[in-house]
Amino acid sequence: MDKNIDDISYTKSSISQIDELTEKLREISVAEIVLEPEMQQEIVNLLGVTAKLKSELSVARLSNNKKKDAQLEAMIPNVKVAVHAIQKSSNKILVKGLRRDIEYSIRKIDYPLLSPCFEAFKSFLYKAETHTKVCFGLFAALPIHLLAPVTLAYLLAVANFHLQPLFAENVQQQSAPQSSLGSQQGGNDTIARISEYDFEEASALLILSAMAGATGSVVSIMLRLDQYRNPKYKETLLPVFVGAFKPAIGAFLGIFVFALISSTLLPITVSKDETKPINRWLAFLAISFVVGFSERLANDVVSKAEQIIPGGKTSQGSNLSSETELLTTDEKNQSQ
Repeated sequence: MDKNIDDISYTKSSISQIDELTEKLREISVAEIVLEPEMQQEIVNLLGVTAKLKSELSVARLSNNKKKDAQLEAMIPNVKVAVHAIQKSSNKILVKGLRRDIEYSIRKIDYPLLSPCFEAFKSFLYKAETHTKVCFGLFAALPIHLLAPVTLAYLLAVANFHLQPLFAENVQQQSAPQSSLGSQQGGNDTIARISEYDFEEASALLILSAMAGATGSVVSIMLRLDQYRNPKYKETLLPVFVGAFKPAIGAFLGIFVFALISSTLLPITVSKDETKPINRWLAFLAISFVVGFSERLANDVVSKAEQIIPGGKTSQGSNLSSETELLTTDEKNQSQ
């Protein structure tokens, strides 16, 4: 019985220390000295850590779990150091490191099996450079990008199968002789329909444009890896998503440009040359690759399409994507 009382009093002393540290953090947060936004965020994080630590200690006391109690007790000195260091902005790296270590220690106690995986993810998120995250996102999504053209080709093949009756009707209409009444009316009753060859050629060019646009985006990323140095995004997952989605964006831009050129909405024509039909394919490949490679050209094309479409608003300035924000300020100034 006496041993249990000693254990409870020992735990109460620990909780009292945590309460004092929490009160100290509150005093710092309402002090007249204005801290940096990063340090203010660390105060919020530390308040959450102290609340979690106090809750875990209370549970350990109620369940009489001495091992857990001792493990949590060992974290209190690190909390004290972090609270004292947070008053000096020059110690923000120390505060951040101590806070993360305490969070991992608590998580390791609560989730012994999942904590190593979570810690590996957090370590990658905190320590990896921005360009490393971009490459990781790019190669992690590579299987999806490789499967996308196959899926698109399958969908176009299915559409071709369902359009076979239309192609057959078109062939019958072209082979049937026109009546004298139709000839007198100048062929007004005839209906122009797409042929099977035109559909297959357009499908192949669409897939080619999508692949060229995605390839241009990948080449753009690989050539500009050393420019991804903006520390603002060092501890976020945004670079991973940029690397994962940029090839898809390039592919959609390639399809979009192919549609604009084929529909003659843009003042660019890619005419068919019966003597060298490969030139038409190479032209779409080159244009889609450049659009996927250059964000500025893509913005110009979209702005031009907005002006052509009735009711579209003229774009005032370029809309920079999240990918360009990852570049250093000097690189963006040079590009402008």
